[in-house]
Amino acid sequence: MLKKTLGCLFIIALISFLAACGITEDDGNNNDTNTDTDTGEAESETESNTGEAEYAFKMANVLAEEDISSYLLNKFAELANEKSDGRIQIDVLHGGQLGSGVETFEAVKNGNLDMAADSFANLASITPAFEIFHLPFLFESRQQLLNATQSEKIRELVNEEIADINLEWISTIEMGGPRQVGTSKKKIESMDDFQGMKFRASRSPLEIASQEAWGAKGVTVDWPETPEAVRLGMVDGLTVPYGSFYSAKFHEGGLIKYMLDLNFQNYTSVVVVDKELWEGLPEDIRNTLIEAEKEAKEWHVDFMSEYITENIQEMKAEGVEIYSLPEDEYEKVKEVTKEKVWEEFVGQEGMSQEKLDLIIEEMGPVGDGGWGYEID
Repeated sequence: MLKKTLGCLFIIALISFLAACGITEDDGNNNDTNTDTDTGEAESETESNTGEAEYAFKMANVLAEEDISSYLLNKFAELANEKSDGRIQIDVLHGGQLGSGVETFEAVKNGNLDMAADSFANLASITPAFEIFHLPFLFESRQQLLNATQSEKIRELVNEEIADINLEWISTIEMGGPRQVGTSKKKIESMDDFQGMKFRASRSPLEIASQEAWGAKGVTVDWPETPEAVRLGMVDGLTVPYGSFYSAKFHEGGLIKYMLDLNFQNYTSVVVVDKELWEGLPEDIRNTLIEAEKEAKEWHVDFMSEYITENIQEMKAEGVEIYSLPEDEYEKVKEVTKEKVWEEFVGQEGMSQEKLDLIIEEMGPVGDGGWGYEID
């Protein structure tokens, strides 16, 4: 009787362990082994019967399914399933169903969620490892951004920095170009026009510092609450890429009337995975995921160019004015922002001069200076 009881306890413990890792061997019982997160239960229209997969993962995505970065996540999940002949199933839960970016990154860090995707700006409260990419006016073209974020040397360095918090950086997703400045009422036409304005900010200290360098104030608001903050006048506008303005429907109903094409700060969505889980996967499964991510990213490059161009045209058709500063005013904003922010942050944890030098080396020349989409 004792042996039977101990045997049952062992089986229960084994099943619990596998479920916690988000991995199950297909035993023919079709058990659903998706991990629960401490950020709450959620169902998704894209979720399928993961009990049939040998390796089932949950991925949280704070952005809407219509966001430019979300298309890559869906393609990644699709390719991983195809390339593994159904052995891998990734359920992508969009729109902040499992919580904010900070909450879901924390859940991965704590081993309660397999993967999470959001702007690396919202990793700032967990790790400073990605903040250096946020230096204003660091990248001056799409090609430089792609070169840096796809560099194996840079990824290896960052993964060394985040290893002690149980995170592994496995993908970087373009979010529709660099940050622009959207305002609800006031059109910014000079450096002086920024004075006294309030902008929604992520949790990135460098975004807030950039806004303050202009004489404005950064107000931290999590992304799902941002449209309401603009609507209620808690902030005068926000600084995000065109794709994010579009997916959150800021162009509808006159919520944002002006978009200043400033290209002042670059950020991307990053996918991080539970490092312990990642290292515990068989090599062939890791390689399949790496191959699927690479192919999805190659597909996304062309997709983004067409998609953001269409976004811009639709927003303009809704009455949003997209414009640029006079050259002398642009140079003034660029000079002041770089001087104040770079001087304050370069040399801090995660933003060493050596790391900056590596990024500058890896990103290469500006090239044509384009961002992969058309404004006119």
